[in-house]
This record gives sequence, structure tokens and C-alpha cells, in this order.
Amino acid sequence: MDKHQHDSTAAARYETRDAQASGVYKFLVVMAVVLIASGLLCWAMFRFFTANVVDNPASDSPFAETRQLPLGPQLQVNPREDWLKFRQQQEQSLQTYAWENRTAGTVRVPISVAMDLLVKKGLPVQSGAQAAPAESAKPAAEGNAKP
Repeated sequence: MDKHQHDSTAAARYETRDAQASGVYKFLVVMAVVLIASGLLCWAMFRFFTANVVDNPASDSPFAETRQLPLGPQLQVNPREDWLKFRQQQEQSLQTYAWENRTAGTVRVPISVAMDLLVKKGLPVQSGAQAAPAESAKPAAEGNAKP
């Protein structure tokens, strides 16, 4: 006889020393009990909270009856045409006369006319209060420059 063919191991047909079936069965029973208990607990909590909402309807939001539909997507059907239209409006506002504020007497003039007016009239000069410190710093800098 071969040493692998003993009568005790041949009858079992599995390794009896490594795993015990009773431990696996106990684990499965405990798992089943835990699953059933958690399911019953969830069911009881659902019933409790559902009954609480039915008994106390005042806790509903004032907007519960209002249904607000979301806005649809804001898609540009023709982005090039939209851009050209926008560009044309911008050019028109830069090249035409218009009132900005009629009560204050503010007008919008074309850029070319505004540049011509600026060349003819010149830039506005600030008051002497801010010009004085710049002039007093100038001689001091020249005095330091001399050897």
C-alpha cells in the first residue's frame, strides 16, 4: 500500500486538519442573524419616520407645492453670427454720436472726432496742489547731481 492511500483519509476525501466546517456554519448563522436584524431595524425606522411625517405636516417647506422647472441649456446656435453681431454693435457705438446721459449733458462721440478734439484742446491740467511737490523735487534732484 502507498502511504497516501490510508483508510481514514480515503473515506473523508478532503483535508480534515485545515478547515472546520462547524466554524463556517457558525459564521453563516451569525451573518444571517445580523442581516435579518438590520433589515428589521431599517424597516422599523422607516415606519416610524413615515408616521411622524404624516402626523406633523406643518414641518413641510412653504415651497413644497411650488414646482420650479430648471432652465434649459443656454446654447449658442450660431456663435460666429452672434460674435459678428456683437462686434458690429461695438463698432457702431464707437463710430456714432449718441447721448450717454441727457440730463447731465454727456454725449458719446466717434473716436476720430474725440482724438481731434483732444489734439485741439489739449489735456486738462491738474491743480497746482499736486504740481508743487513735483517741482520742488526737481531742483533737489538737480542739486544732488552737481559735484
